[in-house]
Amino acid sequence: MREITTTRLFGIDVAVIDFQTAIERIVGWARTRPARLVFTCNLDHVLKRRTDATFRAAYAGADLVVGDGMPFVWLSRLSGPRLPHRISGSELIVPLCEAATREGLSVFLLGSTEDRLARAEAALTAIAPGLRVAGRHAPPFGFRADAAAQAEAAEIVARARADILFVALGPPTQEIWSAAFRDRLDCGVAICIGAGLDFLAGDVRRAPPWMQRTGLEWLWRTLQEPRRLAPRYGRIIALLPVILRDHVRDRRQKERVK
Repeated sequence: MREITTTRLFGIDVAVIDFQTAIERIVGWARTRPARLVFTCNLDHVLKRRTDATFRAAYAGADLVVGDGMPFVWLSRLSGPRLPHRISGSELIVPLCEAATREGLSVFLLGSTEDRLARAEAALTAIAPGLRVAGRHAPPFGFRADAAAQAEAAEIVARARADILFVALGPPTQEIWSAAFRDRLDCGVAICIGAGLDFLAGDVRRAPPWMQRTGLEWLWRTLQEPRRLAPRYGRIIALLPVILRDHVRDRRQKERVK
């Protein structure tokens, strides 16, 4: 496989890759071991990385990081090289399941609740008839602080021997857990997808396409879940000048090293 070109955005090496190539790369990794890690980065991740060293370390070990958010696309146009478009975790799920069906690969669903996982699985098998779902598992509340539950989840995934693992535990838990247990998962690729399975289950509605294209999906999400998301996006907006300042400093430092 060709080496993945990256660009430095918000202190993170983000893949300069289009959607179809990302799908092909993930499918190509699906039969390999140990697990490759795919993260879909947004500004919430950027902020969390500032204060969470374990989260930063997980990112440093990722095999593919894509820009999930129009701010990444816009900034790449100023800094170069340019990202073709945003790639979100929720957008990867269905095309990957369709590709898995064609290639005879299996998938595993991890996260959310058992009810939501069951509905997400039903939606996926309806979209991609013949899809092999190797298993699903909804960890208990407090998963991030529960070492036994984390190890149990890794064991359940390993027993299923799925080719593609969708991890929907929310950041930073999903990235940290995937990085910590990647050698024990016995899967080809672990993809951290945030709320992607909740969208499929029908509990959370995606923003209209025009809001996704114009970078307003955050507003749509906030209006749907104001108590949970308003503080998150308010903090991002308040700290945006700091994030941009740090981006400029990071780019200058990297250029000096070169």
